[in-house]
Amino acid sequence: MKILKYYAHTGIREDRSDWQLLADHLENTAALAAGRAAPLGLPAAAYMAGLFHDFGKYDPAFDRVLSGEKLLVDHSTAGAALLHARTPAGLRPISEVIGYAILGHHAGLPDRHGGDSSMERRLETFRDPIAPEISAAASPDFGPVARELAKLMRPASCGFDLSVAARMVFSCLVDADFRDTESFYAGLNGTRPDRDWPALADLLPEWRDAFGAHMAGFRQNGRINRLRAEILIHVRQAAAMAPGLFTLTVPTGGGKTLASLGFALDHAARHGHRRIIFAIPYAGAGIET
Repeated sequence: MKILKYYAHTGIREDRSDWQLLADHLENTAALAAGRAAPLGLPAAAYMAGLFHDFGKYDPAFDRVLSGEKLLVDHSTAGAALLHARTPAGLRPISEVIGYAILGHHAGLPDRHGGDSSMERRLETFRDPIAPEISAAASPDFGPVARELAKLMRPASCGFDLSVAARMVFSCLVDADFRDTESFYAGLNGTRPDRDWPALADLLPEWRDAFGAHMAGFRQNGRINRLRAEILIHVRQAAAMAPGLFTLTVPTGGGKTLASLGFALDHAARHGHRRIIFAIPYAGAGIET
């Protein structure tokens, strides 16, 4: 039987009347991702990532998966491969930034080179199973993405800036993909997930008071404790500085984790930031504007 429609997610009805169309999921995810990325200056890049992240679900074999067959179908390489093939040679960094996000939106960001899961290997070994007319109808516009990335790249640190942009696009895509899928199934089940959270600005006064009370509970005696207190004061005073990239070099045991959290709370309050992202493995705090 020829498949006339392509689906992203199954529903309840056997006639598929309540299944989510793939085109709807791609468009919804693209719009959500663009909204998440707008404060970062990357809405066009995130939109493109969302629009092609599940392009591999146009593989007829994926419809068999949705029908219950036990098949392994790689649906996260096709979109990256298509963009890689269509990107003009001079704009190749665009396909790489977005390709990382697409390739990793389920498994995590891949390495550039290396094993079978690397970007290079996956693109080299990809064999396109999608009908040529579907791929031909795709028309990615790389111009807006190129202009976005160009605005964010600094001459002395293009590599670093590009890597940060790739991670931000990835984050926005993963969030948008999850949100649209959650919304679809919530609609089927008649539920409504609680996604209306207080603004950071409304929470900061209480959080800063709690942080201050917690820090006041530490003993101040001894040379090490006095050094920790001095580091905290120094770091929190620096929170008044203009937003940018900061480093803190403190030996193990110097209190840098709590000090950086204090900086994040104060810096967010001072400059009206919307989020604090605290990455524990790196003992660092990042603030999204």
